[in-house]
Amino acid sequence: MPGRVLLLCWMCAAATGCGPELSEGPFAHVGQEVWRTVNRSHRGADGVLVQATLHSFAYEIARAYARAEREGLGQEQLEYRIKQLIYSYVDGTYPAEDGTDINSLYFQYLIYVNPSFDVRNPLQKRAFDIWRAEYIRRVVDAIYDPKFPILRDRYDDRWGLTLYSRLVFTVYLSSGESQLKPYIADIGARTFLVNQKGARFQPSGTFNSYPYESDRPEGEILDGKTYYRVFFPNRKGDDKAPLVRRDDDYLELQIENLGDVPLRTLRWELPLAYPEMPSRRLPTEAEVAERKAAARAEREARAEAMRTK
Repeated sequence: MPGRVLLLCWMCAAATGCGPELSEGPFAHVGQEVWRTVNRSHRGADGVLVQATLHSFAYEIARAYARAEREGLGQEQLEYRIKQLIYSYVDGTYPAEDGTDINSLYFQYLIYVNPSFDVRNPLQKRAFDIWRAEYIRRVVDAIYDPKFPILRDRYDDRWGLTLYSRLVFTVYLSSGESQLKPYIADIGARTFLVNQKGARFQPSGTFNSYPYESDRPEGEILDGKTYYRVFFPNRKGDDKAPLVRRDDDYLELQIENLGDVPLRTLRWELPLAYPEMPSRRLPTEAEVAERKAAARAEREARAEAMRTK
């Protein structure tokens, strides 16, 4: 099943409280609580439903734990997935126009470490890869810092409310209870971040108002279900002042002229309050293998007992 379809299925199920990624384990319950913390919804009088998820770092971590629990993974594989999430942001393509291209570790390395770095040189490429891996290791160490809970509203200036200096939202749309088929081809350009001072900001991306071309909604009209993503660099034009500050009480996402509603507003009260994790770590890979072997032996013993009756 294509990745976009999988995500849409997950969001549709999560909207009804029964996401397919959720199991009955303790990390699944935490994942559900965190999802409720970062998710907001609005159903207009026209029947069109909007749900938006703020992809905070804590939300991504909680989701990784829930998936790993469901799949029976160990701590090593969990941390590998968290590292891959971080890599996806530090290696991502950023628009140069808003200055967020500095978030790319490649550009940081060029500016702060080796201005003459040549990625085609195997020795220089190896040095870069080592530096890059060390950066990721330090981020993961910050996650597991024993002085703080795993899920918290701040990790450091970049990995708190935001994901690598960007506020990331996935917006899910449904016209299942509406007779309307609103125009959505330009919905990204009609989606705004509004801070506590009432200032409105447009999303930024490499494909018009979307991070990437794959993030725009499918189709020009809403006829059923779809979703799109928007990114907001968390700083103003002077490159210093953040859009959403540490002491802000809330932030809002506003969508203009969707269906018969002139303005839909979704608000997140700050700071986001997350539940406690039941444990900081999953079992090791060796412990997982031992449990699976014991369960397999028990099943085989039961089957043998049934055959000898």
